[in-house]
Amino acid sequence: MNMRPIILLNDPTDRAGVVVEGSPTTLVNGRLVARVGDKVMCPHGVCAIATGDTSTLVDGRPVARHGDKTACGSSLIATNSDCGIF
Repeated sequence: MNMRPIILLNDPTDRAGVVVEGSPTTLVNGRLVARVGDKVMCPHGVCAIATGDTSTLVDGRPVARHGDKTACGSSLIATNSDCGIF
């Protein structure tokens, strides 16, 4: 089983988007942890993170991981490899 790195504030998407929101209470390496429902700025406008790990919750919401999707279908790309979810 491979570890999937978690998504943090300012991580990109595969369609030139960027994560612009995260948990106000949980940080990794000084960056907010992104969760389902947090905002992503895409070239077409704002959308939300749609998928995450339901077994790992932050503030009651699933944590987003590398490869998870936004509501518009973009894939999230983790820039952090220090912290992940199996």
